[in-house]
Amino acid sequence: NDKKTYMFYKRKVLTDNFLDKYMQKFSPATYTIIFVNVLIWLCMILYLNNFSDVKLLDVGGLVHFNVVHGEWYRIVTSMFLHFSFEHILMNMLSLFIFGKIVEAIIGSWRMLTVYFIAGLFGNFVSLSFNTTTISVGASGAIFGLIGSIFAMMYVSKTFNKKMLGQLLIALVILVGVSLFMSNINIVAHIGGFIGGLLITLIGYYYKVNRNIFWILLIGMLVIFIALQIRIFTIKEDNIYNKLIKDDMTSGNYDNAQNIVKQTINKNYADDQTYYLSGMIMATINSKSEGMTEWERGLRMFPKSGLLNFELAIANRSLNDDEKALKYVRKALNADPKNTDYINLEKELTKSNESKNK
Repeated sequence: NDKKTYMFYKRKVLTDNFLDKYMQKFSPATYTIIFVNVLIWLCMILYLNNFSDVKLLDVGGLVHFNVVHGEWYRIVTSMFLHFSFEHILMNMLSLFIFGKIVEAIIGSWRMLTVYFIAGLFGNFVSLSFNTTTISVGASGAIFGLIGSIFAMMYVSKTFNKKMLGQLLIALVILVGVSLFMSNINIVAHIGGFIGGLLITLIGYYYKVNRNIFWILLIGMLVIFIALQIRIFTIKEDNIYNKLIKDDMTSGNYDNAQNIVKQTINKNYADDQTYYLSGMIMATINSKSEGMTEWERGLRMFPKSGLLNFELAIANRSLNDDEKALKYVRKALNADPKNTDYINLEKELTKSNESKNK
């Protein structure tokens, strides 16, 4: 039985015309995935005016902040989203090649299993190390197919130089192109490759050697649990605040205001959200409207050092040192070691003392 499994992989993988043989075969699973990806891409073109980070976030891009707040669907939806024509073209060409190879060797259902497990595994790895960007694309799953091919070459003991050369060239091209694209997640690529490699070896050794099978399966589960622990223990970054700041830096205050409203409506706002909202109001309207927004934020986050400090500065600029001192002392209660708070408190205390003499 072990020998039959070994000969199956050897016979399937070993061929003088490595690519030609598999490119000629009908591959329904590969074609279906490509069709779904292209269909979603066309829908995005029809219904979205642009492919900005905000739009990608709205339609299901992968973001650590949203996932840890319960939006787990993004782990799957992000695999079917692409941010440019070049991005989807590169991914679908890669999927056409590597998908057909894997599907021809192990069959449609197993290929789909490798593809999705690798894609999910890659996204979990990404969430464990990346908290500040929005990532989309099928690349993690595609790298999983490449990992699967390497695994099959290993178990079949087939190391044809031509075959290895073709795979390595394709891998270098994929990685090279990825480095020049934004929103591309290299960590997800690595995670996907490892996921595809492991799940293929697990499937092989299930038939050949149960001891190695259990070692690999338990190892993969341990990695998965470790990733979950890291995902939920690393410091989260509010992606919406980052997008607001990016628009403010670019002078797109209307867009920034829209993101503020969206963040508040989703109950994702924190004290920094209200701080940024106040800065927008102060810039495009008036200082008093900015202060009103910061006071609104303080009702939600009364212990916010950031908002109390900003109101202290604002009141000082209005020559209301007494009120400013009240706010800066609240800020110090929130963060006693903050040198900016300490210095302002000293300055205001001296000012009030001199006025009272």
